[in-house]
Amino acid sequence: MHFKSLRWLLALAALLATWAAQASVIYTTSYALTNADPSQLGRVSRSGIPSDWSDSKAFPGTINAGTSYHYQTFTLDLDGLMAGFTFGQYLQISADFGTDTRDFVTSYLDSYDPTNLATNYLGDIGASGNSFGNPGFFQIVVGSGHDLVLVLSDTVAGGVSVPMTINLTVEAFTDTMFTDLTPDATGGTVPEPAALALVAVALAAMARARRRAGQAA
Repeated sequence: MHFKSLRWLLALAALLATWAAQASVIYTTSYALTNADPSQLGRVSRSGIPSDWSDSKAFPGTINAGTSYHYQTFTLDLDGLMAGFTFGQYLQISADFGTDTRDFVTSYLDSYDPTNLATNYLGDIGASGNSFGNPGFFQIVVGSGHDLVLVLSDTVAGGVSVPMTINLTVEAFTDTMFTDLTPDATGGTVPEPAALALVAVALAAMARARRRAGQAA
């Protein structure tokens, strides 16, 4: 095979690999807590241990029950987000805190009760802030037919002084081997249209390169 053709094939493979690495992302959002957000009394204790798929993490407890903290919830319809694909019950939630070290992420099944932080608890990220510049993450298992509620909360009393944006990402996998979702009988679209367009461009470019190589031979 001509070197240029091989180069285009490698470029196409890299493109497909990039798409595949993103195929399991079902939700992303960015948010910065402010003093306008709702508040609750007490917060979930930071145990330093993130939840993972190997075992259900016990609720780490509530601390500072008389202190007010700001929070915000994000309710995810998992069946809707994964419509057209095999349901992936193995979820990984990542939080890019940037330079923030005061916010915390917890997860709940179906609903969140700010007056009882243990109710419907699923798991949490363990600690606040990035680790060596890398986003923190935790893993939980949620079956079909349920909503996932993510809670972003402050850990510093006295109100939010400088709002900092936290980026949240939720990925879904079909097993603990990080297998991406696959289309089900309803015909989930994989890859998505944008990815298909990029692949078509790469294929066309590769074909042009091969024609030029043949003419030059």
